[in-house]
Amino acid sequence: MKASKTDRIPEHMAPQKGDIRLFDNPILERLSKISPVTVLAVYLPIIIFFIWKSFSIDIPAVTFVILFLAGLAFWTLFEYFFHRYVFHFIPKGELQKRISFLFHGVHHQYPNDKKRLVMPITLSLAVAVLLLSITWLLFGTWTWAYSAGFTTGYLAYDMTHYSIHHFKAPNIKFLKNVWKSHIDHHFRDSTKGYGVSSAFWDRVFGTLQKPKKPLKTA
Repeated sequence: MKASKTDRIPEHMAPQKGDIRLFDNPILERLSKISPVTVLAVYLPIIIFFIWKSFSIDIPAVTFVILFLAGLAFWTLFEYFFHRYVFHFIPKGELQKRISFLFHGVHHQYPNDKKRLVMPITLSLAVAVLLLSITWLLFGTWTWAYSAGFTTGYLAYDMTHYSIHHFKAPNIKFLKNVWKSHIDHHFRDSTKGYGVSSAFWDRVFGTLQKPKKPLKTA
């Protein structure tokens, strides 16, 4: 699929076919690629651990549900802002262009590279440790329940993102809209449709992308 002349796609994010080697170092190159199975294998046990820790301190069930849902909801906001302002920051100079390409530009240039559809585990774990530390300072032991919801949101995001690029849209209206929004983010206007797992914040902040035509469904 090619972008039309009217599409708002920066040159360094213009989609191409195939894939690319990012690093000469074979270890770094290997770390830049990841399977969604690895993400599931790492984060599902973490979520289970957070849930276990929550109830090991005798947290009331109602409190757990509220904190879990709060973490899940906050993930959608974090996802939106991280995608919009970190992944899509405007690079200035060659160094920033290289960083932008490594962070997210490579995915836009090679959107069908199935080994780069989810975040590398080393990077995601580093961000997770930082966020967990901040949350602990704010919430103390409530962190476990909140982080269980937040991490579930992240896992849903990664699996949704992989599915959008790897599978046809399912014949379910909500999911079809999710698929359409992200595909259009790649091929029509990369300044719209920053929410991947949810379009809620795109509606709030005026970056909702209306697709031109429906996608084929499975």
